[in-house]
Amino acid sequence: MSAPLYEHLLAYSKQNRISFAMPGHKNGRGLKKDLLSLDVTELSATENLIHPGEYVLKAQELLSSLYGSDKSYILTGGSTSAIQSMICAGVKPGGTLLSAGDCHMSVINTCALLGINLKLFPKEIDNSFSVPKGTGTLKKHLTDDIDAVIITSPNYYGICSDIKNTAEECHAKNIPLLVDEAHGAHFIASNLFPQTAVKYADAVCQSAHKTLNAMNGSSYLHINGDLIDRKRLEKSLYMFQSSSPSYVIASSADIARDELTDGAMWEKTYDMCKSFKEKITDTGIKVLKNDDMTRLVLNFSNLDITGFDVDDILSNNGIDIEMADLFNIVLIVTPSNTQSDMDVLFDELIKITNNTPKAKSTLNLTPPPICKEKLFPQKAFFSNQRDTKLQNSIGHISCSTVVPYPPGVPVIYTGETIRKEQIEYIEYLETKGAEITGISNGTIAVSEQNNE
Repeated sequence: MSAPLYEHLLAYSKQNRISFAMPGHKNGRGLKKDLLSLDVTELSATENLIHPGEYVLKAQELLSSLYGSDKSYILTGGSTSAIQSMICAGVKPGGTLLSAGDCHMSVINTCALLGINLKLFPKEIDNSFSVPKGTGTLKKHLTDDIDAVIITSPNYYGICSDIKNTAEECHAKNIPLLVDEAHGAHFIASNLFPQTAVKYADAVCQSAHKTLNAMNGSSYLHINGDLIDRKRLEKSLYMFQSSSPSYVIASSADIARDELTDGAMWEKTYDMCKSFKEKITDTGIKVLKNDDMTRLVLNFSNLDITGFDVDDILSNNGIDIEMADLFNIVLIVTPSNTQSDMDVLFDELIKITNNTPKAKSTLNLTPPPICKEKLFPQKAFFSNQRDTKLQNSIGHISCSTVVPYPPGVPVIYTGETIRKEQIEYIEYLETKGAEITGISNGTIAVSEQNNE
């Protein structure tokens, strides 16, 4: 037998590792065991997710009722397909999308695909943890050329923006607000969590697989009000999703929605995380006070070790985390995690702190400032291009989006003129173990219209 990917993943699954990463079902713990028998195609007896009948419509109505939307959709192409669809429904080709600088790379890719121009606004940085804060007022950025606004809330670090205020500012100018709430599908489970953006925004996407007991690729899209072109939205959903949607994924998303009506299991997880955070603060590890109690962000800047190093150590000891950056590790805790998982994690972290000396100096590394000019991602993406060494790319227009992944937040945007500080930031992250997409063997694609 030679099925290398299958064999590798099967060997991984047999290790019985502890997962603090997505998907929320934690390596199958939270999934129904009969899901694979539901891998069917679109038949008269099974309906069609893209052209919904009685049962698909009922599932979507229950989803809409739970979140309080005008209409909701179950998707199987992840939040990426939802972002593509809601941008397409909110901005026409040649229009301008205003986005926070910490947007997911799918936002830039969608603008390149659809011929939408992009304006970015900066996010404040929490200097103690070197992570972006929530979005503040947008009034000065809501110029007459803006057709829609998209923000990410919560971000990877569990920090939420003031969606209510942002929505009011946008709606005062008749501008639709789109929210990437990929990491907040569970907020509706209990009042202990922040309010879901669905209450205020015009379009909201959520990745059910990130925090719920749903399979990878499952997501929700919620629509409110009349600022979003509903007909264009549904056409977009047909265009950006497969014509052969996975009923296994869709069914898991339906089950995950049903489980959310029982808030007790999420409240138990909330309490478990609260106790862990209180306990870990006595170890020298700093804990980010974020909006989502179940998102653990642990900071090691007081110790002579990077978040990447901590990730490696934990992985070698059978613990998977969601992501690491230079100073922090990020862990996703869901009801499919147990108290035993938390205890094992705590013990391993204690070993790391006991075996690591104090930091010799304080390093504060923040991403370079974002571009202040309007970007034209499509023009750059489809221009004649060539590869050049990253060090030689200063002053050239990037034809790639360069992203440390996760969290998938760009450092260089397609259509942006590359600056020295961006290159230095990327090179420094690489020396510390970060994985960077958008560059290959030290080269980046740039437009031939530039002269070296």
